[in-house]
Amino acid sequence: MSDTADTAAAAATAEAEDLDAPVAQALAWLLPQHRATPADALQRIRVICEQAGSELYPALLLVLATHQAVPREILAAAVKQFRRDCDAFSREDVCGLLNGIANGGYQGFDVILRTRKTGEKKSSGFSWIREDDQ
Repeated sequence: MSDTADTAAAAATAEAEDLDAPVAQALAWLLPQHRATPADALQRIRVICEQAGSELYPALLLVLATHQAVPREILAAAVKQFRRDCDAFSREDVCGLLNGIANGGYQGFDVILRTRKTGEKKSSGFSWIREDDQ
């Protein structure tokens, strides 16, 4: 009986490995050590930017997380190309947003976004400070 159980377990393991191989190959580009060709990376960034929705933060987070080997200056240029909500920002601004996400998550992103002239400015809550001075 143990031989039958061992054989069944071995068959199940082999079947799982066969199923895992295509999945592992399909997701290999997500690994940090993966070096994509510029054309492949650009195509993936385009798809991420188009499918990420209307919010900028999730799009930048996905691009940054899935293309860790690509320098942030190049990611910023690619994102500017595919996200219309980045038109008002310079490439350096978008690079700063990517750095803010990498170093501080959403809070880092929000701080960088507010420091840009086109970013939304939140009220300080102090009545004696004029809003245009911030």
